Amino acid sequence: MPYTIITNYIPASLYPLKATYPMTPEYITIHNTANDATAINEIAFMTRNTAATSYHVAIDDKHAVQAIPFTRNGWHAGDGQGAGNRKSIGIEICYSESGGTKYANAEANAIDYIARLLKQYGWGLDRVKWHRDWSGKKCPHRIIDEGRTSAVHNAIAKRLSELSGPTPPKEDVRMFNPSSATLKLAYEQFLLDALKEGLISDKWLIEFKAGKLSLDDALALKVIIDQRK
Repeated sequence: MPYTIITNYIPASLYPLKATYPMTPEYITIHNTANDATAINEIAFMTRNTAATSYHVAIDDKHAVQAIPFTRNGWHAGDGQGAGNRKSIGIEICYSESGGTKYANAEANAIDYIARLLKQYGWGLDRVKWHRDWSGKKCPHRIIDEGRTSAVHNAIAKRLSELSGPTPPKEDVRMFNPSSATLKLAYEQFLLDALKEGLISDKWLIEFKAGKLSLDDALALKVIIDQRK
């Protein structure tokens, strides 16, 4: 499902409570909200309440709303001063209480969003954690209850692979390599004559002598020199 990314940061005045420390992220932590509120409403509630609990992004079927910069921590992993709270980006997937189509679309959007974060940071799937990994809490509850932790991991890996794209094959470059010393000397003299006449730069003679002149360039040089005479 296409979704819109919204940046709606909490006020800096809330940092001491909800985004206390500077952070260099090392992980992404996945949560389920355990209610049926939209991402916009989730962020609004987190911003206005007086609890320290906080996370970086809420994602539903239409929006991914970021409330805390990835350079500040959130209190979402339940591990105190551990790496979950201090070094991971907290992602809440909305509509998890009732499930259904809205939740399925929210999860699909979260999979895409997380894969894009992995690509952005140059990370692999090992950087993706469940809330449960940090504190033992059964969260993300719907993914765990439905026995789909491996399926979601695989979906993120698949999307990351799609975003990264195949590595283009390296084009083979054939070097110009005359089959005999006579031919090599003849071509070298051909280049020397062209150089003396100011038809080419010495770059081409240097590359030829170093064995770095490609066959395509050697053929093109012949055409260029003939045209300039």
